[in-house]
Amino acid sequence: PIDRDINMRPGTLMMIIAVTKSAGLSRCVPSCRLQSSLRGLTPRTSLASKLFSSLGSGGDDRRDDSIHRKHYKIAGTGKRSAVTITTDTGHVLQTDVPKKMGGLDSAPQPVEHLLAALLGCTQATAIFVGRMMSPRMLIDKIDFDVEAHRDNRGAVELPIDKIPEVPARLQRVSGTVEVYFKKGHEVSQEQLNLLAEQTEARCPVANMMHSSGCHMDLKWKIGSQ
Repeated sequence: PIDRDINMRPGTLMMIIAVTKSAGLSRCVPSCRLQSSLRGLTPRTSLASKLFSSLGSGGDDRRDDSIHRKHYKIAGTGKRSAVTITTDTGHVLQTDVPKKMGGLDSAPQPVEHLLAALLGCTQATAIFVGRMMSPRMLIDKIDFDVEAHRDNRGAVELPIDKIPEVPARLQRVSGTVEVYFKKGHEVSQEQLNLLAEQTEARCPVANMMHSSGCHMDLKWKIGSQ
């Protein structure tokens, strides 16, 4: 039996998706232009809904990705401009904004937390990368000196019912990452460059900031004891 009860929006090409029920969704065969016409489909059956849900998440080719997922969960309560956040690992965070922005200045700003997350993620990732390198790079500590800026119009521009022309995200993050290695551990500039490259590529926070369009300009250097 074949389920053909799938319609197209006006102006799009008709497409029939044949589904062999005995094989589940793994044998779905689009008859034409699935990729270009997918947005025009209006599923009318639960089977079609399952099909497009599967395709939208990558289908069979990505089914095993779930075993690699690292999950995070937090809960928070906000009052006025401040929020108290609890993580599922048992930690408590707080955010607020300065008094000139209508807050009480009782805790770091959310963007300061973002930059703190960048430093923490960079530190943890660098330790891992260094240990995996050959020869191993044994890091003693890292000193960070980082600043960032954004265009405030992206957050406060009026009228409020119009999307600002300027993005609210951070536009630039700059500063230095000074890496101190264990005593007697000699490191070449080439090794440091590899450490920096792989750390920035593998750090989830740095990766997300790069992808947002934020210009990352962090200079890595070897610290002197």
